[in-house]
Amino acid sequence: MRAGEVRAVLPVGRILRDGAPPKDAQRDDAVFWQDIAQTARSGRLRIGLLDGSILNVGSESQMQILQHDPQTQNTAIELAYGRLRARVVRLARPRANFEVRTPVAVTGVVGTGLVVRIFADFTEVLCLEDSVRVRNRDDMIRGEVILLPGEFTRVARAAPPTPPAKASPEQLREALEETDIPARGVAWSRAEVSWPPAECGEGAELRVRAWSKQIQNNKEVESPVDPELVSGTMRLGPQVIRVEASLANQGALRTREPPEGAFTPAGAAEPLPTKIWRALKWEEGEGWRVARAVPVGSAFYVLGPMGKTGRPTFSFGQQPAELLWQSPCGAGFLAPRLPGSEYEVTLAIDGQPVARGKMNLIEMSYELPNPPAVLRGQSISFGINVRGLGGLDRFTQGRPAIITVVRNQTPQIIGNLGSNTPGAKASGETITYAIGGGNIGSAGTIRLDGSARGRQAGTFVLGIETRLDEALERPRNPLGPAAPVR
Repeated sequence: MRAGEVRAVLPVGRILRDGAPPKDAQRDDAVFWQDIAQTARSGRLRIGLLDGSILNVGSESQMQILQHDPQTQNTAIELAYGRLRARVVRLARPRANFEVRTPVAVTGVVGTGLVVRIFADFTEVLCLEDSVRVRNRDDMIRGEVILLPGEFTRVARAAPPTPPAKASPEQLREALEETDIPARGVAWSRAEVSWPPAECGEGAELRVRAWSKQIQNNKEVESPVDPELVSGTMRLGPQVIRVEASLANQGALRTREPPEGAFTPAGAAEPLPTKIWRALKWEEGEGWRVARAVPVGSAFYVLGPMGKTGRPTFSFGQQPAELLWQSPCGAGFLAPRLPGSEYEVTLAIDGQPVARGKMNLIEMSYELPNPPAVLRGQSISFGINVRGLGGLDRFTQGRPAIITVVRNQTPQIIGNLGSNTPGAKASGETITYAIGGGNIGSAGTIRLDGSARGRQAGTFVLGIETRLDEALERPRNPLGPAAPVR
């Protein structure tokens, strides 16, 4: 039976399967029950299990997945030698169990982060998050200890675990470095985290997104870092939490305003410039709630009973949105960059559709002088096109529901903003255009034309935003239960 897949390899790792020759592991390779993961000196291997748990196999190690059933949440891992770091999803099912076994010890995991290291004379277990139970593998040896974050125990043959003790900073650093998969050759530039609403904050799982800079065609360009390589530590206010393959557990930090924080990649000495985005407005109510429309590439929430362990996905047609955070009360997503239009959307948990509906992606494009420069006394014209509004008029209750605002951000360069578009209002350094209530075109588009006049020579900046008001963002409920798949 399938247990998961290979998520990262550095530089070489192998998967041994009964009856088949050893195979060098490749990213996205399937991993099955009874498969053995093996690494040599300097090798590292990351495996993602079907329930969302992550296993990092350190160098010179051998690990076997004896069992992994995401439905019953029963998992058994055998570490024959070497080092293993596990990030385990919280167990919520009756009689759920996650065990890591070594030749001398058994570690029971409730939902946590831990490191297991096998030495010549003993096994060491170090708790990173939550708590773990440790006992000798020999049932005749009585005694069990419970470790809290930052504590460790050692289990020798024919002996009970040693009492929990505080791990030293060097011990903790060594355990993490031995099982990290560093992003070698990445020139990190910045990181971002989206903050969930306080009502969803407790136990939320955050996604840390990061970017790097490279030189291409003699130009510096920025591109997203592979999420599998985004590992390290994240400081959030008073908390310092582990980030593994871009995932971080927020814990019990429930604040309406995002705290100060920064992400430090594994192996890096200094944190990156880190943007923590404020939470969107929280919406009370029952059942599933989601915005009826969202700008292309913008964040939105899907609120409802997600459960504690399920992995949500939200798709526009066949195109998935990017998950930003999840918690038992909902999830945040980043809308894909698709043409502006009305889309059939599906919410699924662990691959099973639970809700369907329709949602609009709104796309904006601008027509500005290139370069955006003006001379004193010179008049310039600009245009804004908004697409993807089809079908939204029926949700506006006969009144405008989308507000497009143009703001002059360099009034010393240009002024006299104006527009000849019917319904647009120019006032001071802004133009406001209310959309809806009958002025959306048959193709689901609108256009706003504007003009300005140079006050002095220079480069100008216009700030353009489109706001979706409450009537449009949350019309009762655009999602309904998904029909069962036959």
